Amino acid sequence: MSKENLRLIDDLICNEEFCVLCTADGSQPHSSLMHFFADHAAMKFYFLSRRTTKKNRNIHANPHVSILIDRRKEGVALSIEGVYSPIRRDQTSEAIVRLYLVKHPELAELAADPDTELIRVEGRSATLSVGVNEDFHVKLKKS
Repeated sequence: MSKENLRLIDDLICNEEFCVLCTADGSQPHSSLMHFFADHAAMKFYFLSRRTTKKNRNIHANPHVSILIDRRKEGVALSIEGVYSPIRRDQTSEAIVRLYLVKHPELAELAADPDTELIRVEGRSATLSVGVNEDFHVKLKKS
């Protein structure tokens, strides 16, 4: 994979605000437009979700997910395969939420809601699509 493609992957992960998080209950897929925050070095992706949502129920039942980050006007899309990884320590969650809110301060009310959970997904592999004919596959760090 070229350095240019790796830079594009990094740029998408670091600079885009939204993604589509795809979960499944075992048989039925479900897609949700989400704000996200990424720990780029560890290839971990974070989302805020109310515990009562379908995506939250799905991710607890089936931890395998897909994340799509795109720039449609440029014909660029990054599809990431990942696995839900529960956060065990409250201090860790609190620190990550603070970083998340630096990127998305408009979600402060959602973050403060006791029914909201911080979801962590560890990225395992990714496919960068540029136009209709170029796909580049990469195994992500820590996978």
